[in-house]
Amino acid sequence: MPVLAIAIADEAFQDYQTVEDIFEIPAPPDGIPFELRIKKELDQVPFFQVMSAEGPTGKIQTAGSHSKRTVDAGHRAGMGANITFRAKRREALVSADGKGSSTIYRLGRC
Repeated sequence: MPVLAIAIADEAFQDYQTVEDIFEIPAPPDGIPFELRIKKELDQVPFFQVMSAEGPTGKIQTAGSHSKRTVDAGHRAGMGANITFRAKRREALVSADGKGSSTIYRLGRC
């Protein structure tokens, strides 16, 4: 949904202007993908742009920008330690295992 919200806000689609327009697209038969065409003038514009108070800057976000936002969100939520991608992966494995320990740790790979 965040990617769809960015595309709608950027008015990126040729044939659709709102999220409601997109949700009204009927399901394609037999699982055939449906193409949402992007406007030609946006072909060379980065999708994930650096934002300023005035709006999109046209510069691409760096890989570290997502990490910084994640750490900042954790701090605002009252977490003392930084949330990292490694911590997210570890938590997903612990949750998926259902036994309170990560599959990777039980296999001795960490």
